Amino acid sequence: MKKLALFSLILGCCLWTTAVRAQDKNLDIPDAYTYSLDSLAFYIDSHCNEDTTKLRALYDWMVGHMHYNVYPTFVSVNQKRDEAKEIALALRSREGVCRHFARIFQEVSERMAIPAFFIEGYTKSNGAIIPDPHAWCAALVNGKWYLYDPTYGMGYVRNYKFVSSPNSNYCQMEPDKFISSHMPFDPIWQLLERPYTFQAFDQGLEPPADRPSFSYADSIRVHLQRKPVEQLTAVNERIRRNGTPNRLVSYCLEVNTANIAVRRHNEVYEIYKTALTHYNSCVDHYNALVRYRRTHDKVSRSDHRQVSEWIADAAADIAEASQTLQTADQVPEQYATAIDNLKTAIAELTEKVERKKEEML
Repeated sequence: MKKLALFSLILGCCLWTTAVRAQDKNLDIPDAYTYSLDSLAFYIDSHCNEDTTKLRALYDWMVGHMHYNVYPTFVSVNQKRDEAKEIALALRSREGVCRHFARIFQEVSERMAIPAFFIEGYTKSNGAIIPDPHAWCAALVNGKWYLYDPTYGMGYVRNYKFVSSPNSNYCQMEPDKFISSHMPFDPIWQLLERPYTFQAFDQGLEPPADRPSFSYADSIRVHLQRKPVEQLTAVNERIRRNGTPNRLVSYCLEVNTANIAVRRHNEVYEIYKTALTHYNSCVDHYNALVRYRRTHDKVSRSDHRQVSEWIADAAADIAEASQTLQTADQVPEQYATAIDNLKTAIAELTEKVERKKEEML
């Protein structure tokens, strides 16, 4: 029996980047440790005892040594962004944009076993909305949530030039203070029991007193247990419930919707590949049975164990293939034929394996 060949898929991608001890105020990190996420995390983790101190050491190093790139290099629409390479380049060059700095902070924090999360949103200054998206981080420190924005701690831009002015103003901020200037697209990351609507933030108003409260900690816990597509879908639902969006928020919804489609395609493709691998493995075992049967009238006592293993492995593989394929839901139209064909092939091979089992045992 022939194996099925893996059909090729071309998927578009739209995806919105001298040692001292912990009690000392500043940690002087040797330059050699600061060119990779692993070595930076290792040095800080091995020289600081408390999570609060570790994150402050990371924040202080970033705002003191990295610079905002006012003229970033853009990625071609035909070129897939490699975030790992971008982060590595930012560390080597000491330059980047908010997306890179937030990712560095998140990745190093997680390497020190501190839960940290990358957050996208927008900001305002002197009551005016900044017309560009922004990125920062949240971290869970000793059971409490805090917010960190190393980009804003580095300095400012004046006349299209970055001016380095390291400060700790955006290190370990309380959520109720952080919301005065930062609005996450996903309201769950306001980390507030009564989150601001987009209109309230934009207009400098307080949340309505009668707005229902919710447990953001429980919501985050549920969010992190979901699959990527489910996460993005839930994010869009929370955004839509959080009031009338401005143009930045509307753009976020558009990007998330596109990413949901891409991720759903990828999930279905991975399911198909996994099911196909099990199917082809079953074909191998089945063909071994067919070859044996052509040269033997019946199963000899000495070969009984080998034949039993072929049958058992074939049955296990085809069952796994069937079960895997059943997990594919909301199959994109362009993949439906391939999925249906594989389902038919699995059903036919299941019957052949059963008949061969009855014939040989």
